[in-house]
Amino acid sequence: MARAFALLCTLALLAAPLAGCDDDAEPAGPRWIDDVEAPLPDWLSETGLYGRMATFTPGDGVRAYQPPHPLWSSGTQKDRLLFLPAGATIATDDPWAWDFPVGTVLAKTFAYSDIEGRQGAVAMETRLLYRRAGGWGYAQYHWNVEGTEARRRDADWPEEVLELHYAGDLAFPYTLPGEIDCKSCHEAREGPPVLGISNRNLPEELGNVLTGPAQALPAEGRTPEETAAMQYLLGNCVHCHHGGEGNDNATYSLLPADLVAHTVNQPTESSASGDGIRVVPGDAEGSALFEAVVRTREPGYRGQFKPMPPLGIDQVDPEAARILRAWIESL
Repeated sequence: MARAFALLCTLALLAAPLAGCDDDAEPAGPRWIDDVEAPLPDWLSETGLYGRMATFTPGDGVRAYQPPHPLWSSGTQKDRLLFLPAGATIATDDPWAWDFPVGTVLAKTFAYSDIEGRQGAVAMETRLLYRRAGGWGYAQYHWNVEGTEARRRDADWPEEVLELHYAGDLAFPYTLPGEIDCKSCHEAREGPPVLGISNRNLPEELGNVLTGPAQALPAEGRTPEETAAMQYLLGNCVHCHHGGEGNDNATYSLLPADLVAHTVNQPTESSASGDGIRVVPGDAEGSALFEAVVRTREPGYRGQFKPMPPLGIDQVDPEAARILRAWIESL
């Protein structure tokens, strides 16, 4: 069970930056990303993902990218990085299971601005997904209060809930997911456990490292409201609700081609939801989809639905509320 604890106490052991660290220069020494079969380093600066930690400057050969339909994560700013071995590419011949080469490393840093007690730094955590010869692995690095360094959490790390607040504001929770949480999201689909890089959600910055056909699938509805809903769900929901195998909800598809047929006037079915109609035309408050995505995270919610997505979110997404309400009420 997650346990809450104060931010400064949580990060106290991380407060001291690594000795000899220079924020204005590429960290010295061998880089872990050049040999991912080696043990993971204790410090994020030793991975080689960042050339300059304080400014989130990518290391040599590391690419920053942004998916067109990003995942909401409690209002954090996210810095996404991809490293491929020299000369390697991502094979896209199979549109549903792109092949990422051994040595691939993906990283995502989650950050807030102006969090009290962090001395102007914004980074909270950096999550790693990497491919070794024996398969995919996960890691999480927790940043210190100065924003100069992040330390790796131990293997099989548990979920932890931090208590954060902006100056003068009430506290709010931020959950550091456990390793099992990372796996449950990334492995809830067919193919490699990479989210945010596919023909469903194709970052334009990665065009020159793809081989084979890599045309982005369209996400266009009958109306602007429907298009906005399709694009939001592509970034936040289809990694579980994709119409294939993988989990209890997989056959319930929220892909653009299936959205209307699988939601409008359709009853809920899976064990992860309550009873109701997924989308009631003209009635957002009476729609199970709206309740699960929006209302379940409102303070004092006492309904029967589980929050969706189930992990990695502690706050209501105002864009989800606006976009889904506008679409449902336009039907």
